[in-house]
Amino acid sequence: MTDNCHSLRGCHSVVCAAVLLLVLLMPPAVGQDSDDAASAVLSIQRALVDVIERTEGSVVSIARVRYDPSVGGRARLEPFGGGSADFDRDLRNPISPDFVPNEFGTGVIIAPFADRPERFVLTNYHVVRGGPPAGDLSKTRDVRLFVRTADRRGYYAGIFAADPRSDLALLTVDADALPEDLAQTKPIPLGDASDVKKGEFVLVLGNPYALARDGSASASWGIVSNISRRPAPAGPTNEAETYSRETIHHFGTLLQLDTRMNLGTSGGALLNLQGKLIGVTTSLAALDGYEKSVGYAIPLSRPIRRIIDTLARGFEVEYGFLGVRPQDVLPEQMRKISGRFEQTSAAMVQTVFPASPAANGGLRPNDLILRVDGEPVRDRYELMKRVGELGPGVETRLSVWRTAAQRELTLSVKLGKWPVYDDEGIIASRSRYPAWRGLSVDYPTGREKYLQYPIQYRRAVVVTNVDTQSAVALTEIEPGDFVSHVLVEGEEIPVQTPAGFHKAVEGRTEEITLRLTDGRQLVVRGMP
Repeated sequence: MTDNCHSLRGCHSVVCAAVLLLVLLMPPAVGQDSDDAASAVLSIQRALVDVIERTEGSVVSIARVRYDPSVGGRARLEPFGGGSADFDRDLRNPISPDFVPNEFGTGVIIAPFADRPERFVLTNYHVVRGGPPAGDLSKTRDVRLFVRTADRRGYYAGIFAADPRSDLALLTVDADALPEDLAQTKPIPLGDASDVKKGEFVLVLGNPYALARDGSASASWGIVSNISRRPAPAGPTNEAETYSRETIHHFGTLLQLDTRMNLGTSGGALLNLQGKLIGVTTSLAALDGYEKSVGYAIPLSRPIRRIIDTLARGFEVEYGFLGVRPQDVLPEQMRKISGRFEQTSAAMVQTVFPASPAANGGLRPNDLILRVDGEPVRDRYELMKRVGELGPGVETRLSVWRTAAQRELTLSVKLGKWPVYDDEGIIASRSRYPAWRGLSVDYPTGREKYLQYPIQYRRAVVVTNVDTQSAVALTEIEPGDFVSHVLVEGEEIPVQTPAGFHKAVEGRTEEITLRLTDGRQLVVRGMP
């Protein structure tokens, strides 16, 4: 069955569909060749049907329900309503089988840990943005999330963890409303999209036009049209605003799909012919200003699996930061530079931020970055993608052509943290480190709102939160301050990462002094 499918891999899906239809309509007595062709087609059909039957129970519909306080907290009347008052009331109630949401999408039930029973609903963040965090479902909110499974059970859900930069979120269900919860629901097996090729057959299960609101996912099929695609630029041209709207996918991560991707399939399951989840579907504009969207999927590559694993642990997803301003080097420019390059383009370092990971690692302006950990870098987007996917604290190897010396170098750089621009969008159920005496810290570039432009990379950690009822609150320290040293027992310990800070203070109960980058020294009283 698999071999037959692979023999057709290069076909365009529309052409394939037409050919398959013609073969099925052929008269039976046309010779051995037609029998073989029909057998191949039926083999593909059986494969598709089998995958759908095995996986559709793991796909759910999602409704984002907005409540209007002016009507006693009930959901706003949907545009498909009408008729009697009782009928209108049913349309406002997501439990009702007649409920038709005007904000909807899809989700996939997954079990990210092989040795743990947790189940989550994986979906696009933009499908659930504004929904309640997990554990807060009992409170009255303007927006609630409602999920319906293939067996027609429905329940409210909350966001366990969310990451706007990858446009991914994990939901958990309201266990009080549904005692069985998702632990009894079969998850979809996770695949690896790192080596997906153009032309591979794929299946999509989703909720187009909210047709799957009864829990039964709709299916379509096609091929992978391209890989490493970028949607339309996040615009506008202002650099800070652009960064705030960009996702990691604007640097070229997406699979382009030749299959139906109608409204509501965002968050749906992209499956290979083995029935494994290899992507999460989404629709984005390919060109700015065009209404027609292109079918894309976020591939379950190794970097995306890192993101999902981080979300499943309840943590904020962090991205790597190099500390340079790069620019593209085009083929005609490459030819003018001395050296024999295997690639026709690269990323050039325009600016190196002082004290940044790049500066500490030895990068200089005008260096050409050719590879990151052996993977080619052909433009600035590819550089930002590869660095971002690695995460902070990771030691990476950069292959660099130093124009001034006319030779290639290998530099080792320990990455920092890419600034977070959308603080409100990030939902994390847990912190990597507990607050120390009421103080929470991050990498010096961890939060965009505390940066100064041009970017200054401080050898310190930034304060992100101070508990007003804590010992730290008795000092003058505030969010946005930078702590460079911990002074304890006559020793000055420099701190530049959250891990370094917590290692310096861990297990200590005595009075501790914090030195700030502005010269202040603040004493935090000891703990009993």
